[in-house]
Parts: sequence; structure tokens; C-alpha cells
Amino acid sequence: MPRIAIVVVSGSDNPGRAGVGLHVAQRIHEARAANGIESVEVFLFSRGVRLLGGDDPELAQLIRGLVADGVLVGGCRSQLDAWNLAETAKDQGVGAEFARDAFSRYAREGVTVLTF
Repeated sequence: MPRIAIVVVSGSDNPGRAGVGLHVAQRIHEARAANGIESVEVFLFSRGVRLLGGDDPELAQLIRGLVADGVLVGGCRSQLDAWNLAETAKDQGVGAEFARDAFSRYAREGVTVLTF
């Protein structure tokens, strides 16, 4: 069954774009059975990682909601460490993976990637 990854590279610099990506992830997750989608995953990269630090409380709440709904949410391990957000991510149920590894996994596994 097909899988989708939503890569969020936008943050407080473009909250509209980041919000669209998070909402799209939520909507795909909600309709996955009807649309024949196995799973949706969200990966926070670049400015998207900073959303975990409270740059935009509304978007941070969307991320917490995705995690609560069972969506796999991860972030770039290097950026989480560089911005001292690794513990925050862990506390919020957000995984940590090097971006190179996540992107390589998507390619190997034939995951469709959308970027916001």
C-alpha cells in the first residue's frame, strides 16, 4: 500500500505554508483507509524543526495533535541537537532521525514525498 511523507521545511518564517503541510498530513491520515494509503509520516526539517520550540503555538499544537492521532512525526536529529530541541521533541513524542537517513529511506521504500 502507498505511503506518504510530508516534509515541513517552513516555520514561523512562513506559517501559512507550514500550517498547510500539517493540515494536509492530518487530512490524509484521517482518510487513509478510504484512499488506500497505508500511512502518512511528517518530517520536520530546517525551519520546521523550530516549530517544536514554540515559534508558533498554533502550529506546535497541530504537531502535538498529529502525534496524539498516531501520525509518525520526526525531526532532523542534527537540527534538533543544534537548536537544543532534542529533549523537547522526545517529550512531545517526536522522533529524531538524520535527514539523510529519512530521505534515503523514502527513496528505498518508494514513499511519495510532499514538501511544505
